[in-house]
Amino acid sequence: MDPVLGTMTPASAIDDASYLDFVEGVRAFNLGQVQPVVAQRYHQAAAAFAAAHGRPPASLADAHAVLDPLPVYRARNRLWRSGQEMMWRGIVDTYRKREAELLAELDAADRRGPGSVQWSPTFRYPDYFEAYDAHIQPGSYHRDPLAGYIYHYGTKIFSTGSNNHDDNQRSQVQRSPAPADGVVRRILDLGCSIGQSATAWQERFPNAEVWAIDIAAPMVRYAHKRATELGLPVHFRQMLAEQLDFPDGTFDIVHAYILFHEIPVPIIRQTLREAARVLRPGGIFVVWDFGRRYYKDGSPYQEAMLEFVTFDNGEPFAQDFCHLDFPAEIRAAGFGTVEETDIGILTMTVATR
Repeated sequence: MDPVLGTMTPASAIDDASYLDFVEGVRAFNLGQVQPVVAQRYHQAAAAFAAAHGRPPASLADAHAVLDPLPVYRARNRLWRSGQEMMWRGIVDTYRKREAELLAELDAADRRGPGSVQWSPTFRYPDYFEAYDAHIQPGSYHRDPLAGYIYHYGTKIFSTGSNNHDDNQRSQVQRSPAPADGVVRRILDLGCSIGQSATAWQERFPNAEVWAIDIAAPMVRYAHKRATELGLPVHFRQMLAEQLDFPDGTFDIVHAYILFHEIPVPIIRQTLREAARVLRPGGIFVVWDFGRRYYKDGSPYQEAMLEFVTFDNGEPFAQDFCHLDFPAEIRAAGFGTVEETDIGILTMTVATR
């Protein structure tokens, strides 16, 4: 594993890496320097709004009345969107230069262990998934055979270098509880993308059988390649989270990291029922996703930030998820106790079967 980049495939040329490093710097500047000024100016302008209207901003429309005239808010949004577009364009361009080599790498990994991968070139993607490009990634997660490589580099830039060694996923998996009886024989990771949480679970429980599913073939192929390079025997499958091909009561732990804000509410409900079905009695369901407290119970300012993510960052279901009573939906799916722990902008939700 590269001491700097971890398992991520480097750019094809130094100039490409330099360009993408610049893009990462733009994102870091926007998050670290511009965003705090937006919040500060919002609160200043909100005080003027309250003086003029006899009440503080109380709705999304009020938030826009305060935010939209602020040049720094418009600059923040433009930097975010342009940075995303520059990021994807640069990543696609650099990997396209050696596409044949990378496809051959995936083909070889498909036949290699430890672990396994299964996917189908005739898999039919549901309409809700075909309708948009996730995070405005060109070709989304499934139309470009190099999508796993592209996504991995994109998450490196998105996290401004703080997750180069799967630090986020490793930390979250370590913080996640195990079943009360301590029995962990099989673990399922839903919506695994490039498998960073799945490999973290395998590292934590080396004697357990870890399965990981994702809707997109390029993602599970790349996830398997990464796992083989790490020497970890994870089993990856292309599969719908809302239609799992596992028997009842198969797993001791079912886990999902930032999946549920990416799918529509009817699919959320189906997925929760499937998670309950494949968990054994006493098994636990662990979900890390956008914090409901942070958004649903947040200020109109936070609603405006969430609206931007939903409509300008290729996450069309995020707003609906954050307004959903997620614990109630989990209970309705057949779970017992549900506990939430807020950690930054994420919430860890733990439910017992």
